[in-house]
Amino acid sequence: MKRRAFFAAIALAMATATGALAQDAYPSRPVTWVVPYAAGAPADIAFRKIAEGMTGPLGATIVVMNRPGAAATIGTTEVAKAKPDGYTILATLNDPLVSLVALMDPLPYDPAKDFTFVTKLTQSKAAMIAGPHIKARTLRELIDEAKSMPQGMAYGSFGVGSFPHIIMEALGRRTGAKFVNVNYRGSPQAIQELLSGQIGVTFGAAAAMQYIKEGKIKLIAQLGEDRGLLSDVPTFSESGFNDVLLTTPLWSGLVAPAGTPRAAIDKLVAAAKVSLARKDVQDFLVAIAFERVGNSPEEFAAQWRKEYETVPAAIKSLGITAN
Repeated sequence: MKRRAFFAAIALAMATATGALAQDAYPSRPVTWVVPYAAGAPADIAFRKIAEGMTGPLGATIVVMNRPGAAATIGTTEVAKAKPDGYTILATLNDPLVSLVALMDPLPYDPAKDFTFVTKLTQSKAAMIAGPHIKARTLRELIDEAKSMPQGMAYGSFGVGSFPHIIMEALGRRTGAKFVNVNYRGSPQAIQELLSGQIGVTFGAAAAMQYIKEGKIKLIAQLGEDRGLLSDVPTFSESGFNDVLLTTPLWSGLVAPAGTPRAAIDKLVAAAKVSLARKDVQDFLVAIAFERVGNSPEEFAAQWRKEYETVPAAIKSLGITAN
């Protein structure tokens, strides 16, 4: 018995040591970031820049893989079902983990059970922009201008249930103005239609910054409770709109499959903080009006939970679905 117990203790010690070494060795191969959006979108470009800055401190290459489609659920589902070993990470915006809870039934994953929150990377105030043919310079003026149009004011969104669609539906319900949704694959296409006068407004200050500087496109209002980097642009709340759908900012963050080892999570967080502290990364993010964050897993999870418990209910009240 003593001999058997001795060998059992040796085996347990070896297993424990092997597990510790495996955790210490992470990452021992490239880490894949799944981005559920098309390549070239502002969020995708930002993810790639941050990943570039994380490669050194993490000690491994980060491979960014775009998995767009089905309102970002294809890539998100892929990560939800991935092995929780720290080598498959979701680099995403709010929508797959917050708004789609209200928009898609059934959702092919459970945001509350299938993921471990790593860190919020950036925050953006999602500014409303207007084309050169729109006379309004403030949100109130834009609402009045929309009301004066018999057919309503056309706006560009990125599909039913996308954040521009939700925001404009909420604004229309709140004010009685008529806004007509026109779907685009992304900001670049919507901005070209904005410049040509096919639509009156859209969202995407990052992609339109060149035209904003040239005076061809106007910044009207932005989400969030404070102005942040766009200090000259009033928030929706400053114009009297305090609805949760008009004040919740957009964010980007890293999320791992549920059960991912804490040691791997901590190394990803540490590497993200190093990347976000780099001047070239900071300058890049400021240029596209993204505020850097880099918080702890606990802080990120708490912030997500607050949105998860309020935003879907507000969306459901609008009667919007993506099915």
